Amino acid sequence: MYLIRLICQTIDSERKTVIVYLVNTAVLLLLFNLRVTDSSMIVYPTLLSLTILAVYLIVKAVMMHSFLSALDSAQHSQGHELYPETGKEALVFAAIEDVHAHYQDQMIAMNEKLAGRNSMFSSFIHNMKTSVLVIELACAHPSPEALKDIALENEKLKRNLEQALNILRLDEFANDYVPERVDLHGLVSAVINEKKRDFIYAGVYPKLQGPTAYVYTDRKWGAYIIEQIIANAIKYSPAHKTIHMEVHPGKKRTVLTIRDEGIGIAAEDIPRVFELFFTGKNGREYKAATGIGLFMVRHIAGQLGVEVSLTSAVGTGTSVSLSFLAKL
Repeated sequence: MYLIRLICQTIDSERKTVIVYLVNTAVLLLLFNLRVTDSSMIVYPTLLSLTILAVYLIVKAVMMHSFLSALDSAQHSQGHELYPETGKEALVFAAIEDVHAHYQDQMIAMNEKLAGRNSMFSSFIHNMKTSVLVIELACAHPSPEALKDIALENEKLKRNLEQALNILRLDEFANDYVPERVDLHGLVSAVINEKKRDFIYAGVYPKLQGPTAYVYTDRKWGAYIIEQIIANAIKYSPAHKTIHMEVHPGKKRTVLTIRDEGIGIAAEDIPRVFELFFTGKNGREYKAATGIGLFMVRHIAGQLGVEVSLTSAVGTGTSVSLSFLAKL
């Protein structure tokens, strides 16, 4: 069965050559027949011609078998040694190697993405488990302080669940992204209002300045990155400090600056603050740090076309600037 298929494939691949050869042979035999009166003499050159054609096709069939075997091996293993016998085979094998390399790169990227996602979910689950344990302890010893602890841990649970859901939504970002003209001042005000309880618990005061300014962004995701930065500012600010938020309108881009009066970030940590799970010196002192918030900010901001920059000094505070498109 394989032999028949091989013969058919060989003839099919060489059909132009076979047709040209047969036409050429027929013309030569016709000319030969015109010169020779004895018709039996045409048998010998005919047989010779067919024999040459058969040998040619056999050689091509062997080459086809070798090519198909190499092709099958190349499809299943990238490291297989390939020995092309023609320029066409070399092109085919090169294309297969390119496909393998591209596939390998995609697999590596996918595995890294899955590993990062698994680590993030592991962190969220750990944080939620901690909140559940705190709530259990507070329920075992009911008191006004315990109720405050329960409310605080409940907020942490909601925040971690929302983070987990947002990570799941990242793959659907293109479908979930709705760019529109948004009042940046109003968007920040809405986020401050949502974080009102966090400000109260931390004893930190928000201060929003700047005029009404419209930018082009997705309302939900834009609010998300602003909320993440404000959450960090609250987390690392001592009580009775102020978080300054100011809108700076521009012709092409409008900048929102969020500056806290907190503990600041060590100079050597600043280049890595947007890396996944990087918490630096502050993370070792403040166990609530996850190293996820700023990573999400940079990732989503990149999708939104928002430019992010950060400056900080230990003991002085941290300033994060978000540059939004003011016009399309």
